[in-house]
Amino acid sequence: MPDRTNLIYLYDGSFDGLLSCVFESYARHELPDAILSPDDAQTMLFESRRVETDYAKSERVLRGIQMKISPEAADFIRMAHLSCVFERDRRILIFLKLGFSVGPGVMNRLADARVNALMSGVRYLEREAHHYMGFVRFTEIDGVLASVIQPKNRVLPLLDPHFSDRFNAERFIIHDAAHHCALMHMPGCSRIVPMDGLRMTASSPRELQIQALWRKFHQTVAIEGRLNPQLQRSNMPLRFRPEMTEFQAEQSVGREFEYHEESACRRLGAV
Repeated sequence: MPDRTNLIYLYDGSFDGLLSCVFESYARHELPDAILSPDDAQTMLFESRRVETDYAKSERVLRGIQMKISPEAADFIRMAHLSCVFERDRRILIFLKLGFSVGPGVMNRLADARVNALMSGVRYLEREAHHYMGFVRFTEIDGVLASVIQPKNRVLPLLDPHFSDRFNAERFIIHDAAHHCALMHMPGCSRIVPMDGLRMTASSPRELQIQALWRKFHQTVAIEGRLNPQLQRSNMPLRFRPEMTEFQAEQSVGREFEYHEESACRRLGAV
């Protein structure tokens, strides 16, 4: 393995961009001190180098991972790249260097900190995505279902198959406000696109009535003598509740929402 250098790689945050950084590291025989995307805090004390995304190089690296390590390892690092593990991208690079050295067995080295940190991050990603599959609450605005979430991991790629299958005939948007992107779905197509904000107009009287009924149901369904706040917090963690209708205060006006169907179709590649 090359020696650690006082050098920082800057890339566009995409998976192909990360694999381009892996190619750069091997080509120059260097191990960067950090690999940073636009979402990372960039207080840089060391020299930095921008690594442009090169799809030919990223494809070569991906094929190498599948052939010299395993297809499972390729899927694993794709998931790890969605996680919120500290120094995630550099950890992925170190994991791959280990994998190219030892082969498929790298996936079984759970006691190795270079492997375990990413394994833990992927498990956390999967748990958070599983929570959101049950905790996402939609608001209907002019025939479009809209939701805003604040996940710690990039869960939208994991939520896409779940919600697109269950609401295939609907138009919906799940906005990840924490990572400035959104899952946009229309019948027959869906895509994750950059989105800085989601403004909502006033909810319709029917939507407000449904929200009120949902809150009333939540308040009355429990058996008073069997209330168990600790179990409820375990099954429904506190950090998800601000986004859930049943825990929100009664409102006469919903969040502002701005949605243009023609623009959305273009972003989805439908027109």
